[in-house]
Order: sequence, then structure tokens, then C-alpha cells
Amino acid sequence: MNTDHPATKRHATAMEPLSLRGYQELPLLALKDYPALTVCHQAWVAAQSGRGLPAVIEVETLPPEVMPYTMLLDYLPDEADVRVRIAGLYVGERSNQAGGGRRLRNFFSEDDARIVFASMRRVAETKLPSLARRSYVALNGTQYTYVRLILPLSLDGNTVTGFFKTIEPETLVTQPA
Repeated sequence: MNTDHPATKRHATAMEPLSLRGYQELPLLALKDYPALTVCHQAWVAAQSGRGLPAVIEVETLPPEVMPYTMLLDYLPDEADVRVRIAGLYVGERSNQAGGGRRLRNFFSEDDARIVFASMRRVAETKLPSLARRSYVALNGTQYTYVRLILPLSLDGNTVTGFFKTIEPETLVTQPA
């Protein structure tokens, strides 16, 4: 991890903690404990190239093991929601697409959707990555626990218009309903 990069220095401890059930923000320096997420973060840093936030992260720069868990999301702040643009196979198989596409409420209960949106809003406001441990019960009753990374994306290099979100595969623990 590039500890000299300004985004890393600003996020060296953790973001201001959000008081949310099943959510623990981790310091970005903890990426060293999550090798796949470290590579994703490095790809995001490289994609900036001094032009501000990147619009994309090239797929070939990402570790193959995160692809099933990766999502590209459009940020919809006026709706307090995100729209899934692309979802890896693991994520896509677990979404409820009824009711108008894939939004937060197709994956999460109303309470958990608010928690997820609050963390994404924080990323959009700070323009900084977020590393966090998440635990929640899915709509089908399955318990999920994992460590995830959210990276801000921008079409103009400044305003956050979307997110790259993935998990460290080795941290995923599920318990059936």
C-alpha cells in the first residue's frame, strides 16, 4: 500500500465512526491485512494519475478472486440510494430484482439499506475510501459477515458519481437462515 499517497494519509486512522448496527469502520492502514483489497486500492490510486478521482478502475488491474463479489454502483444522493451498474456473479445471484431493478433494498432490509447508504454518503462527502467490517442478515435470513472496501469514482474527477465496492473473499462468513 502506498502510505505516502494523500488519500491514505488523510484516512490513516479511520473515518469518523458511524454509529451503525453491524458496521465497524476500519483504518485504511489495516488494508495490509487484506491482500486482495490492497490490490484494489492500489489500482484505484494508480487510476487517479493526478487527475482527481478516477472514473473507472481497469478490470485487468484487479485480483480475479474479488470479481464475483465486486459491484459498480451509481450514486443517487437525491434518492438516498445507489443503482447497481455491474455486479459480480456471487452478488448477482443473491439479489432480489423484483420491484424495479437492483437498488439497496433489493439486497438489504430497510434498516440495513440505510446503514449501507450512510457509509456510501460518507465516502461521497469525504472522497476517501472506506474499509469496514460488515455483518447483517439478508432478506432471505442468511447471516453475512465480511470486510469490504468502497472506493469513490467520479466522471469529472471531483464529484462522486459512483462507487467500486468489493469484499476480501477470505473474510466472507455465511450462516444459513
